[in-house]
Parts: sequence; structure tokens; C-alpha cells
Amino acid sequence: MPVPASQMWTVASYVLKQKLKGRKRYPLVLMLEPLYRCNLACAGCGKIQYPGHILKRELTPEECFRAVEECGVPTVAIPGGEPLMHPRIDEIVRGLVARKKYIYLCTNALLLQEKLHLFQPSKYLTFSVHMDGEKEHHDLSVCKEGGYEIALAAIGEAVKLGFRVTTNTTVFEGVDSRSVRAFFTEMMDAGVEGMMISPGYSYDKAPDQQHFTGRAGNQSMFRKILSNRDPRWQFNMSPLFLEFLMGKRHLDCTPWGMPAYSIFGWQKPCYLLQDGYADTFRELLDSTDWPKYGYESGNPKCANCMLHSGYEASAVDYTFSFKGVFATVRAMLFSQYRDPEASGQLAAEKPPASLVQIDAIAGRPTLKGTDVAAPDQLAAGIEQAFDYRGDVTVTLNTGERLEGYIFDRVKKAGLAASTMRILTKPAGQKITVKYADVAQLSFTGRDMADGRSWEAWVKKYAERKAAGEKNIELVPETID
Repeated sequence: MPVPASQMWTVASYVLKQKLKGRKRYPLVLMLEPLYRCNLACAGCGKIQYPGHILKRELTPEECFRAVEECGVPTVAIPGGEPLMHPRIDEIVRGLVARKKYIYLCTNALLLQEKLHLFQPSKYLTFSVHMDGEKEHHDLSVCKEGGYEIALAAIGEAVKLGFRVTTNTTVFEGVDSRSVRAFFTEMMDAGVEGMMISPGYSYDKAPDQQHFTGRAGNQSMFRKILSNRDPRWQFNMSPLFLEFLMGKRHLDCTPWGMPAYSIFGWQKPCYLLQDGYADTFRELLDSTDWPKYGYESGNPKCANCMLHSGYEASAVDYTFSFKGVFATVRAMLFSQYRDPEASGQLAAEKPPASLVQIDAIAGRPTLKGTDVAAPDQLAAGIEQAFDYRGDVTVTLNTGERLEGYIFDRVKKAGLAASTMRILTKPAGQKITVKYADVAQLSFTGRDMADGRSWEAWVKKYAERKAAGEKNIELVPETID
């Protein structure tokens, strides 16, 4: 069984308590991001595109514990960034284990072997290693040659030492379905207890925008990948969520089921979309306009999302209903999903002419050097600044200047009622400013999502690879 019985019981009893209390919106897994800093620059990810002073900031263990206690979840996922780069990650994990929380420490495993001594094997701790397929595809996806071997060796060492280990795989458009299935077998051979899988989410600032699949394409792809399963494959996910991926089940998004907490606070509305932040979990639940999000809402940013962070909590919630119990039992008993049609499609699928090369540069014009001073343009300018992945300088009517990153704004009727929040540079203070108090807004920092960092990365990568260098490691913030 890929999940210990004690964990299943803890989650089941927690969900049943929420049901008995009549709660429609409750969290299941906290996505705890103690830092955004990372040692990889994956082209399908927009999480690390922040100014340097933001990437240097991190949550303290005490802030992590308060967030966990505040929302009361039984399970905590720790993504990032790369959490093993946090200098106190061992303290964070020990504190959560002491609180009997089930932890999935999400890592690319580049640092795992050298950090294993900081942790003790426990039923509460799982290393969730990000593996994007077989060797060549994984290395291309994470933009690091040799990354697969490093991660596989770390998995083997962790398993040998008695740690729980799972994998987490993102599947992009154009992938070879047979290669993904072969990868599943490789991971079972490596000794992982279970696998997690999800389609790529089209972050609007991700450098590569060409390899994200629409909803219908995702369902077709996962039907081929997940039908006619090898009995050895074990998935560390709700079987109903896997049916959802295959197009066999409809689920509504429940973005509150996996809330995200980071250096900015509680992210609205979910781990994937940034539409502002709340200071408390209760404020997140009460102030977020939830009907605006999810596939059924018609929000274009949600149109193709099928990720576990939006839908696995939905699957778990449905499990604890009259029909859901029977659906889950059936999915567990008949987990191979015999499908001759899908088998035929898999056999007829032509291998891609080349591996999916995720290195395309997303065009994004920078606003650096732009000033907004006219009162009638200020609201629109602040909205642009909120979407800007760079620092701005705000000049107040008093003449005071604030430089930093705008991470939140609250739009109300009129400039006097609307506010924005700035994380200042270098002090790191969160300051609230009324729109009406702003005399000028200047885009003074470089937009970290404008594509130039990745253009430089691709150029440097090609130069060093041509020179015969191995295990190339570059991140955009180091290249100017």
C-alpha cells in the first residue's frame, strides 16, 4: 500500500469531522513555501521569477508552525523553490513531525544526499522527488544535464536509509506516452512507495508557453498513460483524481483545499494563481471571491488547469460521500483500467521526432524605465505593477520614496479606498499604501519574467555544453 494506514486514518477522520461540522470549505493540505530560491531554472516553472531580495527571503520555523496551526491541516507539502536550500529546513521538519503532521518535502534531490543526515526516518516524513520522466526528458525539463542520475542516486540512498520516498511528475504536451509508462516502472524499481502525476500548468510567466496541453488533450494523454496499468505501479494519489485526469470523472475545483502560504502571506486564490495575499487563513477564506475561479467559472486562467492542487482535494472530499465511497472502493479494486481502445492508440502513437525541448522564450515586454504620474492612469499602472516581476519605486505625495515589490492590491471604488502593499527593499517591510497617496509610480527594476534571463541561460548552456562541460548548473539570477 503506497500510503500508511495511519495516514489514511488521520486524513479520513479529519475529513469526516469537517463533514459533521457542515463545513463546505476546509483545507486538506497546506502548500508551505518557506522560500522561492531554487538551484534549478526549469523552463516550465514561473515560481522563481522574482528580484534578488525576494529570493533571499525565507520563512522562519516559527512562521511555518503558526501557518500550520492556523489552518489545522493533517498534511503539509513543502515546495518552493528548493526547500533543502533553506538553512533551517531540518528544524521546520522536526517541528512538524513533533506536531504529528504528515509532511511531503518536495525536492529536485540535487542536495538530498548531502542533507539526508539532517533528518530521521519517520512515517510522518516523505521526500517527494520531482522527476519529469526518463533520463533525457527529465534533464531537458529541468534544464540541467545529469540531473536524473543525481536524483536517482539520492532516491536510492534515501530508500536504503529507511525514508519514505515518492515521486512527483509533471507531464507536458508532446511527451512520449510509452516513455512515461516505462518511467513508472523505473521508479517502482528504484523502490519509491508511490508516484504523483499531474499535467503542466500554464504559468503565464513561464519561459516555455508551447508545451502546455488543453483539457481535452490532457484527458486523451492520460487515458493512454494510465489505462492498462502494470499492477506494480503504485500512485500516492486519490484514485478518483486519476480517473479525473483520464476523463472518466468530473470534479469541480476546490482551490481552498490546498492553500498556499509563503513570505507574502496566504496566497489568493490558490497555489497556482496569484491574485493577492491575505494575512490570515480566515481572511483568505472570507475575502476571496471563490466563484471567480475554477473551470466552471469561465476564468481563462483556470480553463486548462487539472492540477492536483485544485482537484485532488475535490476527489478526497467526494470520497466521503455516499456515492464517493463506492466509487473509491471500485477504483481501488479494479485499478488496471482495461481499455483496448486506449491500448490501440498507444500502439499507434508515433514516437516524437525529438524529445520535447523546453527552451522557448516567452515574449514579454519589459516596463523598466516607465513612469506613471497622471491620476487617471494610476489605477491601471498599479495593476501593471502588480503583474510585474520586478521592483518599482513609489513616490508619495509627501515626497517620500518607497522601493520594493508590489505583492498585493485591493481594488475598491475610487482611488481613496484602494490600497496596495509593497515588500520594501532592502528592509523587507510590508507597507500598505493608498492609491490616493501616490504621486508617481516608476518601474525601476528589471522584470524577471521578461525572458532575457532565459535567453542568457540558453546561450551560456550551449557554450558550456559545446566546451564539453558536464553537470552544467546555471540559474537566471546569476546571469546578467
